[in-house]
Amino acid sequence: MFTLICVSGQVLAQSNNEVSFYLQGSFSELSYEALGNNSELENGFGVGAKYAYYLSDNWSIGTGAEFQYMEGSVFLPNIQGAFMTQDPEGEEFEFRYNANNFSENQEVYFLHIPLKIQYESTGMTRFYAAAGVKAGLVLDSKYRSSATSLETIGYYPQYDVELADPQFAGFGEFGVVNSVKSGLDLQTNFVAHLESGVKLMLENSQSLYMGLFMDYGLNDIKPGVSGERLIDYNNQNPTAFTTGSLLSSRSDMNSVLYVEEVRTLAFGLEIQYAFQF
Repeated sequence: MFTLICVSGQVLAQSNNEVSFYLQGSFSELSYEALGNNSELENGFGVGAKYAYYLSDNWSIGTGAEFQYMEGSVFLPNIQGAFMTQDPEGEEFEFRYNANNFSENQEVYFLHIPLKIQYESTGMTRFYAAAGVKAGLVLDSKYRSSATSLETIGYYPQYDVELADPQFAGFGEFGVVNSVKSGLDLQTNFVAHLESGVKLMLENSQSLYMGLFMDYGLNDIKPGVSGERLIDYNNQNPTAFTTGSLLSSRSDMNSVLYVEEVRTLAFGLEIQYAFQF
């Protein structure tokens, strides 16, 4: 009789529902290759809230909402291009450029909706491991690019003449060229998620998770090809050069995309506070 009462008390005391809030500190990147150069790892972070339902003492399934910030960057020592356009007087010419130390940085804000399953051991200090998928809606995505110097030439085939000046016409040697932050229009992101660490059981059905995680993008999120050139001639203001993004531009030399595919990668530390009811 005493054993039956104890077992019943344990069943009644079991909590099937868990709500948690977590913070991620990570290394992250938009992973891609441009002209033989790979993108670089940058810092990132994430915050989120999760609800989990326990199927047993060891297994649970969960979902929630997560805000994640990621960066991507790439450095290219030199980019060259040439295309036909018109000067301020309406004359057609071939604009040729040589940009040195070109760099581009991308910033992306995702809203992830996760679905994952978790296993945990028993005791006051527990091992846990989780796996699942996330659907990431792009809240905002921007890029900024720059070159330390730009050399330009105007070639007029009708006269068979090359002009390396005057600068007011957009020809010659120029210093730093910067772009303003512009939108990227990245695609919805689908992510494979892995996580593992320890869960410390606290008083009053509370707990603290400390673990490592990795998010790997399953699909290409590259934006559609735009009509923007990587470096463009502005015949209304020839010394105000405009720049596009490597992720959505084609090479002026052969019309090949600078970037074929973009995937996300993030890994780092996750700390999570949870309570059961």
